[in-house]
Amino acid sequence: MTQSELLELLNTKNLNLKGTEKDQYCRWDAESDEYLAELKCRRTHYDTQLIEYDKLRAVKEEADKQGKDFLYCVSTPQDVYIFNVSKLYRDEYDFGWEERGMPSNTDFTNTYHKQKKVGYIDVNYAI
Repeated sequence: MTQSELLELLNTKNLNLKGTEKDQYCRWDAESDEYLAELKCRRTHYDTQLIEYDKLRAVKEEADKQGKDFLYCVSTPQDVYIFNVSKLYRDEYDFGWEERGMPSNTDFTNTYHKQKKVGYIDVNYAI
């Protein structure tokens, strides 16, 4: 699934998200009057979905400033999961933050690994 296809699917759930692809420096992929959303299309399914701390912090802070919630939307070969990160924070969800060696980029050749702070969201917390 592509991000465009994921966005279309999310909007069948009345989220009214509009893509931000015209702004290459934007830290989130879509937005509406209620949400800022990060979209991830994974090739493999895991029962816990990885989220980068720096991305979460930056988007959540901006969502808070705008009075919106931050949605983390992940497609896998098994399903599509929508996590309300703002609600998870309000509920004091334990993301299990850790430092982990990760590729610097997802789909580019000659990537290198660097340490990133990452956490995990159990798919059972999807809305």
